[in-house]
Amino acid sequence: MKEFILLLLFCHVASPVRHSLKYFYTASSGVPNFPEFVVVGLVDDVQIVHYDSNTQRAEAKQDWMEKVTADDPQYLEKETQRFLGDQLVFKARIETLKKLFSQTGGVHTYQNMYGCEWDDETGDTDGINQFGYDGEDFIAFDLKTMTWIAPIPQAVFTKHKWEREAGTNERWKNYLTQECIDWLKKYLDYGRSTLLRTELPSVSLLQKTPSSPVTCHASGFYPNKIMLFWTRDGEELYEDVEHGEILHNHDGTFQKSIDLHVSSVKPEDWGRYSCVFQLSGVMEDIVTKLDPDVIKTNWGKTEIKRYGGRHSLKYFDTASSGVPNFPEFVVVGLVDDVQIVHYDSNTQRAEGKQDWMEKVTADDPQYLERNTQIAVGNQQVFKDSIDIAKARFNQTGGVHIVQRMYGCEWDDETGDTNGFYQFGYDGEDFIVFDLRTKTWIAPTPQAVITKHKWDNDRALVAQKQNYLSNICIDWLKKYVDYGRSTLLRTELPSVSLLQKTPSSPVTCHASGFYPNKIMLFWTRDGEEVHEDVDHGEILHNHDGTFQKSVDLHISSVKAEDWGRYSCVFQLSGVEEDIVTKLDPDVIKTNWAPTNSPN
Repeated sequence: MKEFILLLLFCHVASPVRHSLKYFYTASSGVPNFPEFVVVGLVDDVQIVHYDSNTQRAEAKQDWMEKVTADDPQYLEKETQRFLGDQLVFKARIETLKKLFSQTGGVHTYQNMYGCEWDDETGDTDGINQFGYDGEDFIAFDLKTMTWIAPIPQAVFTKHKWEREAGTNERWKNYLTQECIDWLKKYLDYGRSTLLRTELPSVSLLQKTPSSPVTCHASGFYPNKIMLFWTRDGEELYEDVEHGEILHNHDGTFQKSIDLHVSSVKPEDWGRYSCVFQLSGVMEDIVTKLDPDVIKTNWGKTEIKRYGGRHSLKYFDTASSGVPNFPEFVVVGLVDDVQIVHYDSNTQRAEGKQDWMEKVTADDPQYLERNTQIAVGNQQVFKDSIDIAKARFNQTGGVHIVQRMYGCEWDDETGDTNGFYQFGYDGEDFIVFDLRTKTWIAPTPQAVITKHKWDNDRALVAQKQNYLSNICIDWLKKYVDYGRSTLLRTELPSVSLLQKTPSSPVTCHASGFYPNKIMLFWTRDGEEVHEDVDHGEILHNHDGTFQKSVDLHISSVKAEDWGRYSCVFQLSGVEEDIVTKLDPDVIKTNWAPTNSPN
């Protein structure tokens, strides 16, 4: 329950020759386990400096920033003092704004994004300075007219006040049009080898089964201004293709994939298809022919059924007040962490989220209507609960959230079961039901009244016990049976070895596995290697499977020793590992100069 998602406002993507220097300030109150004040500085969307109220110290975030501090030893100290001063100002402003909006407690955020842009071809420049409060635009500076724009009534007073401060506005104009541009050019010069570099990817073709789509996967490119598409006879295809998102690699580069459905393509026509990768600023495309001989696959090892393990049915109910552009009440139901049902107060309709849920509604035509009515009833109860909690915490306006998570677990091998039922308020645990003792646990003083009330309601306690121990388990078994082909499936990945340049690490990339309970590691002579390896995170693919990569730094490995190394993929419930030898002949690469002149 102790989770808080902070959304940065004012996102912007620069054009190919347009560079930017931006600072994001975020002041907050009432946010548990999060600094009250954070500053992030970015050049071309790459973080260069960070400060927060916990450390109270500005820290450089790029290696090349050492050149900045070498030329100006007081750089970080000056930034620290600047941010410390801003921290005090922002802390005072958030209190002022709470009064302006007639608010007391709750979660509140005040954000500022300012900076500049410069086109290194035309010389054009622009400046930006805008503020947001609780997720909404509050006030913005118009550099052309030297006036402030107030999109909401509460900002009008600030607009008039700041427009009277002619000297302050002149300083902003000077900063945005001159100082900021000068610093941007300096940073670009200091970080030229990183910020202005171009890196081409390794491009692989992957396929899980003969009937599966062929995935064109490009990994290791920089920057992220790319095009990846399939062609037939040189013309781009728009049908029978599915685009994945651009994802971050752990080394600062990016990856992207695009699927081509080949079920209707005749074998003799495969040669007419190609995957094309284009990187902004690079004239030559990377073209990969649709050739069965270059497709990496693990045919015959997918869709293996697994019949043992621990299953879960969980429901997450979230009620909120003061959250802009978000439903006041949301319900999400999950089986084995796969979403099966969704409801929110905007649609006021429960919806099945898996194809196999059609079997549930076929056997029980009133299933979705019944869940809708339950959710509608809970919606009103939770709305009242927020008001009660606000009163108990002496709060008025602001952002407030009440959450409930409840459900059960069942081990289909041992038969063991467990149940859980808990509430949270504004990101903190509020009250929890202990199924073993049949009592409620109140971790905060404000929940003690609720604990005593619910402990004395023996009918409520009996109802929770029966649901968690019986009804929930019965439904979990039903769902697992209905969704067996999806929930109990095992899919093995395609495993590829990738390398950008002869001196780069070799990346072992596994894509297309399910579930995500896996191990991916390098071995030498059969023993796992822990040094000279970098692990990437497990990422979602757009088809519901997962991918992961692990790098092996080979600069110190002798050529004759390569055969001693292997990449090993292990999937929970599958006895056979996928072992890929470190063999130069199977490494996919696009060796080429990675630094293009700029």
